[in-house]
Amino acid sequence: MSIETRGGPPLGRLLEQTTAFAVRTLQTLRRNSAVAFWAVAFPAMFYLLSVSLFIDTGGMPAEVVSAVKATHAVSYGAFAALTVFLSTFSQSLVADVERGRYRQFRALPVSPAADFLGRFAAAYLFAVAAVLAVLGVGAATGAAFTLRSAASIPVALLGLLALGLFAASIAVVLVAVVPDAKFASIVAVSVVMLAFFLTGYNGIQPGMLAGAADFVNVVPNALATRLAVHHLVAAGGWTQAGLAPPGAPTSTGHVALLAGYAVAGLTLAVAATRRSLYGGAVR
Repeated sequence: MSIETRGGPPLGRLLEQTTAFAVRTLQTLRRNSAVAFWAVAFPAMFYLLSVSLFIDTGGMPAEVVSAVKATHAVSYGAFAALTVFLSTFSQSLVADVERGRYRQFRALPVSPAADFLGRFAAAYLFAVAAVLAVLGVGAATGAAFTLRSAASIPVALLGLLALGLFAASIAVVLVAVVPDAKFASIVAVSVVMLAFFLTGYNGIQPGMLAGAADFVNVVPNALATRLAVHHLVAAGGWTQAGLAPPGAPTSTGHVALLAGYAVAGLTLAVAATRRSLYGGAVR
């Protein structure tokens, strides 16, 4: 699919180029079986191992067991999303860098913003599918999901959007600053694993962390995960499900912080794409 467009209103060109990058990226993701495994199958298997081998549910009431499984499903869904936005996103960029495509893009009237937005739109759709797949596996094992209100799905999607923009911006920066582009993907995988474990499974097990764990309601991956748990899991006891302290991140300030992460991620990603991949060109 051609990325280049000429003539027409600037907004029209931006939308056309964004769509072209999104379709191209989706086609690439769909044909890559390794991406499907690491972004969908691996988190789902990781979830199954956790609830089968590492969580003792023997003395828990049935409703608590279903809530614990649901919180872990949401956690591993966020893990799948992080894999898409960091590792898979960086691999997409690295492939185009190593194949010299950016020399072609720089010679064309291609908008750096359209480049990032198109790739991100494709990654976001893929991440939503990956999250739903992991939640589906969770439901099959007895996890119980309940919408807290009509706003629950929009809030969860906002959290995923904020997490995605923040993580994708890190992926762009990694590709820009790591001397050998192919190692950027390795670093991205390491960041995913570190973020997951250092925040107590994306914030759902703050008790495993030494000292105060209040930061799990602040860092992007844990904040988005815990907010999603609050809206999607009927944990009659937030504490019984192992989620407290701290309490649920339900204030307006927490939602505003997520929006701030989204804006900061978008700004950084577009700037890094323009500067590092397009040589500072403004189009």
